[in-house]
Amino acid sequence: MMNPIRYVRQSLAAKLSLWVIACMVLLFIAALCILFFYSRQAVKQEAMEKATQTLEGTLLHVENTLHEVEVAADNMKWMVEKNINSPDSMFTFSRTILEQNPHLNGCSIAFDPYFFPSKGKYFSAYSYNGNDSIETEQEGNDLYEYYCMDWYLIPYLLERPYWVEPFREYDTGGIQITDVITSYCQPIRNQRGKTVGVLSVDLSLQWFSQTISAAKPFPHSYSILLGKGGTFLVHPDSTKLFYQTIFTPALEQPDTVLMALGDAMVGGESGYKVLRREGKNLYVFYKPFRHTGWSVAIVCPEEDIFEPYNSLQKSLMFIAIVGLLLLFIFCIFIIRRSLQPLKQLAHSAHRIAEGEYDEKVPDSDRQDEIGHLQQSFSLMQQSLAHHIDEMNHTTDTLTQRNHELQHAYELAKEADRVKTAFLNNMTDQMSHPVAVINAESDILHQNYATFTSEEMAAHVDKMLENTEAVTQLLNQLLDASEQGAPQQTT
Repeated sequence: MMNPIRYVRQSLAAKLSLWVIACMVLLFIAALCILFFYSRQAVKQEAMEKATQTLEGTLLHVENTLHEVEVAADNMKWMVEKNINSPDSMFTFSRTILEQNPHLNGCSIAFDPYFFPSKGKYFSAYSYNGNDSIETEQEGNDLYEYYCMDWYLIPYLLERPYWVEPFREYDTGGIQITDVITSYCQPIRNQRGKTVGVLSVDLSLQWFSQTISAAKPFPHSYSILLGKGGTFLVHPDSTKLFYQTIFTPALEQPDTVLMALGDAMVGGESGYKVLRREGKNLYVFYKPFRHTGWSVAIVCPEEDIFEPYNSLQKSLMFIAIVGLLLLFIFCIFIIRRSLQPLKQLAHSAHRIAEGEYDEKVPDSDRQDEIGHLQQSFSLMQQSLAHHIDEMNHTTDTLTQRNHELQHAYELAKEADRVKTAFLNNMTDQMSHPVAVINAESDILHQNYATFTSEEMAAHVDKMLENTEAVTQLLNQLLDASEQGAPQQTT
C-alpha cells in the first residue's frame, strides 16, 4: 500500500486536489463561522423567547387562578359582612366557596375572641376539601389560637388583603391537614368599618408545585418558586424547601451573580441571568407574581438552550466533511482524467530519454493547453528523430572516412618506413665509395708531385670507378624517389 504522503508528492492530481480542497476548506470555515455565529445568536434568541413565553404562560395561568381565588374570596367577604350577625351561616359560606372553587383546599371565616358571646372565645368556621367530600368544623381552642397565626394577624393589622407565605398547619385537634398551604386573607369589617375577623381561603402548595414544575421549555430545565424572603417554595430538590433560601449557597461560597439573582427575584424584578454551577452554565429566567410578592424562575442548562445549535453544528460539520471528502475524490478523478495525456507524455519522454527516439507520441483531439502541448511534443519528437537520423548518417560517414584515413595513415607510415630503410641502405652503400674517393683524393693531394703518370692514372681510375658507383646509387635513389611521388599524391 502506497504511503499517502508519498502519493501526494508524486501525484500532480493529488496536489491540485489538495489545493482545491484547501481553498474550499478556507471558504467553508469562513462561511460556517459566519453561519454558526448568526445561528447561535438566532438559537439563543429563540430559546430565550421560548423560555420567556413558557415563564409568562405559567405566570398567566397561576395568576389567573390566584385572581379567581381573590374574586371568590372578595365575593364571599361581601356575603359574610352582610350576614355578620348570623354566626351559623358562616359554616354555609365556608362550605359554599369550596364547592364553587374545587381547586381550593380550605376556607376559614374567623372572628375576634368573644365576638359572638354565645359561641365562646373561639369562633372560626372552617371547611376542608378532602378527596371525596367537604368537611366543616368550628376551628379554634386553647391549643390552636388562630388569632395569633400569620394568616389572621397580618391582614388584620394591615387592614388589607394579603397572601400569606406557605405554611404547614398545626395539629388543631380537629380535621387533620397534611398539605403545605398558602392563604389569601381578607379582613372582615362590621357595619362601622372596624376589622373584626378574617376570611381566609387556602390553596395547596402542591398545586403550585405541579403547575410551576410543568413549565419545562427544555428537557432538562426545571422551575423554582421563591417566597418573599427568598425561601424555596418550589424546587426539584425537596430538601431545600422551606429550609434554605436562594442566598444559602452564597453564604458558604461567595457568588456575586447568585446574590444579584436573589436580590433581583426578591425585589420583584424580571429578566435573566447566567449562573455557573458544577462546571455548567445555567440560564435563569425569572419574573414575579403580582398578587403574592413571590418570584418564579425557570432554570435552563446551556446545553439544552443550544442543543438545536449543537445539532445543527454537528450536522453541518458532518455534511462539510463528507462533502469535502467527496469533492476531494471527485477532484482527483477529474484532474487525473484531465492529466492522463500528461502522464502519457511523461511516459513517452522517458522512453525517448532512454534512446527510443521513434517512440510514438499519442495523438489528441483536445483543443486546450494539454492538446497543444501534445501536438508540440509530437512535432518536437519528430524533429528530434529527424535530427538524430541525420546525426547517425553523419556519424557513419565520419566513421567510414576515419577508417579510410587510418588505413592511409598506416600505408603512409609503412611507405615512410620502407623509404627510410631504403635511404639507410643506399647511404650505407654510398659510404664506401665516398670513403674511397676521399682517401684517393687525399693521397693525390699529398703525393701528386711524386706520383708517376701511371700511378696517378691508377688512382684516378679508382676514383672514377667509385664515383661511377656513387652515381649509379644516386640514380637508383632518384628513380625510387620518382616512383614514390605519385603514391603520395594519391
